[in-house]
Amino acid sequence: MVCFGDTRVIAGIKGRFAQPDIESPGEGFVVPNVTLPSLCNSKYRPGMPSDSAVAMSCRLAAVLSKVVDRTQLCVRPGKTAWCLYVDAVCLNDDGNVWDALLLATSAALKSAILPATLYSAETDVVAVDRDGKGTMLKLNYLPVSVTLSVFDGTTIPDPTEAEERIEEGSVTCCVDQKGTVRAVWSSGHLPDELISGTLKYAVTRADILCSILQKVTGD
Repeated sequence: MVCFGDTRVIAGIKGRFAQPDIESPGEGFVVPNVTLPSLCNSKYRPGMPSDSAVAMSCRLAAVLSKVVDRTQLCVRPGKTAWCLYVDAVCLNDDGNVWDALLLATSAALKSAILPATLYSAETDVVAVDRDGKGTMLKLNYLPVSVTLSVFDGTTIPDPTEAEERIEEGSVTCCVDQKGTVRAVWSSGHLPDELISGTLKYAVTRADILCSILQKVTGD
């Protein structure tokens, strides 16, 4: 579980076998899903996923498409591959949910183990080898996110829900463990100079988050 202030997010990974796409016979799948239940904040309603949940799921899919090398998920080219479902659930939303869920997702991926498999030529079936040794999921890089709210030209990191409601805009930076900025998203009509000015802080904070993450996951 990741806690940013009063915001709580938990993430987990489950896998099943699936048939690879015809266009990518040597690759598996990574399917992220973000859940913002009504219990985490009264602004969300039961039933269909909220617009915020859909938007975060799409953003998470875009990030993970570059993080996970899907060729390692292939078991039998064109026949069998792993489909990993990455589920992130917000338990309490008091602002800055995206940063918390990406950190929780990175922790889950970094700890993920692909089980050993067995193939039976007689039945043409692939099964999990419960006695075999699994392999750690390899990541191209470890992404974390740093979000800042903007008020009258001033930026405030890790905004609460109350601050998000009155912000003029926001800047979100996705940074890896080496300090490379992988993506930047912004909302509101913000000048380029302000957005550029947030990058130095984002890299510094991301380094702290990555250090904590690697310590927690035993790296």
